Amino acid sequence: MPSQRGLGRILTFADAVVAIAITLLVLPLVDLAAHGGGQSADRLVSGHLSQFGAFALSFVVIAQLWIAHRKLFEEVGGYDPMIIRLTLLWLFTVAFLPFPTAVLATGSGQHWASTLYVGTLLASSLALAATSAWVGTHPALQLTAGASHRTDESHWTTAILLTLAFAMTTLLPSASVWPLLLLVLTGPVNALRRRRSGPPATKVRGGG
Repeated sequence: MPSQRGLGRILTFADAVVAIAITLLVLPLVDLAAHGGGQSADRLVSGHLSQFGAFALSFVVIAQLWIAHRKLFEEVGGYDPMIIRLTLLWLFTVAFLPFPTAVLATGSGQHWASTLYVGTLLASSLALAATSAWVGTHPALQLTAGASHRTDESHWTTAILLTLAFAMTTLLPSASVWPLLLLVLTGPVNALRRRRSGPPATKVRGGG
């Protein structure tokens, strides 16, 4: 029987890892300012646009991953060993993201860095999609039966778009991380899928 005790600890641990990952993103910029040789702020920023751009991109990415994780677990009422494993896998990708961010910011090995960056996001998205699918097929883990159906579709849409982005980044060296713009299609694709399938049926589980 899936346990409900300890779910809060899992989410607190996940939030802490995400916060640390975001903090790690800014450390290279702090070091840059410390060794800036007294340059003015505008010259410092204009001379290191790639570093600031990589920071901004990864901050937004990690924030979106955290939002997706939070929305997913709003429908979760318990956990089991598989939930723990998938959560740790997702956290691995989040904790690892500052590394490809730093490599991307240096501008060296650009194709390899872009491929690693998008690949990390793909792995993170697949971990979330697998978690959502697992919850969706185990009603005992849900707060309300069938509530995770729509969330599950959203995660798989993102995973599919990131798979396309990863293929484009891998096959087209000049593409860099621009294929990530495919993610703007997530909302329209999900809206189209909801219109075609109709509103999900939600049934509140009765008490014992």
